Amino acid sequence: MAVAGYYGFGNLGDELLAEAVTEALLRRGVGRDRIVLLSNAPGDSSRRLGVDAVNRWKTRRVAEALRSSETLLLGGGGLFQDVTSLRSCLYYWGLVRMSCFLGTEPWALGQSVGPFSTRAGCWLTRDALRRCRVVQVRDDASRAICDSLGINVETGHDLVFSLPGLFETRAPFDGLSKKFLINLRPCAGDLPGRFARAVGGWLSAFGGEPIGVALSDEDRSLMERLIESEELPPMPVVRPENLNDLVGAWRGAAGAAGMRLHFAILSVLAGTPLVVAPYDPKVRSFAESHDVALWREGPLTKPEIAGKSDIVPGVVQGEIDALCRRVLR
Repeated sequence: MAVAGYYGFGNLGDELLAEAVTEALLRRGVGRDRIVLLSNAPGDSSRRLGVDAVNRWKTRRVAEALRSSETLLLGGGGLFQDVTSLRSCLYYWGLVRMSCFLGTEPWALGQSVGPFSTRAGCWLTRDALRRCRVVQVRDDASRAICDSLGINVETGHDLVFSLPGLFETRAPFDGLSKKFLINLRPCAGDLPGRFARAVGGWLSAFGGEPIGVALSDEDRSLMERLIESEELPPMPVVRPENLNDLVGAWRGAAGAAGMRLHFAILSVLAGTPLVVAPYDPKVRSFAESHDVALWREGPLTKPEIAGKSDIVPGVVQGEIDALCRRVLR
């Protein structure tokens, strides 16, 4: 069973997706010895998940993995978009075409699709996803793009919502904690800097004990640079590596402000009041569907920012399991 995504690049959100996919396949009765991940860091992926992994850039190894698999699962994330470059679309399109050539059936779960800035990106995405037996997207914006491209999809949730035990028990907020979580990520333009200054102003006005939460090394570098330039107030920056680290980081937090989608998802799961800077349509779509406050430039004025989740992990597991049953015999 071959599984592909943006795995092995040091982004904790994508590593959580790999874990969620692995858990879904195990629930379906697929043994760990039958799962092979295509990863940028196969050794790390194998140790983390207890499954086989191959270098995603080694064509021969990838072809061998596909040839020995019944299906290729595109396991979550924003794989088909060309805002940063066309390379992502090209890579996953090529992977789908290779799988079809080798008789391996492709399918996709928990996808964000788009945005696109080129016709080539649209064509590659349409050609790849039309070849998939099942395509599930995780937000309404992706569904609208797929509808415009003539791709039949089903709408579900981000696969991280299916992880068992994640923030299963929430420590009640005691009203005394001033712990405030901040996540920034690089993107085009000065959005991270502007958002940092707004968050810093909010903390100065209402008080708080800020902690930076980096989901990747590039997040940490950015926040450390903004602290040095005094666009962010002085704070420790932590880099969670696993689920236990995540639970510890969010425990007792009075609020959160961030950019990454999985920072928002984790905050909502933990019941932490949240505001997000919508650098990407997938973040905006998530915020709008979960009553999370969107930052719209200017100062943050609310000392309390609401967010809620009515998503039950067991229900999301059931949705994923039903799709797995349709594909895996």
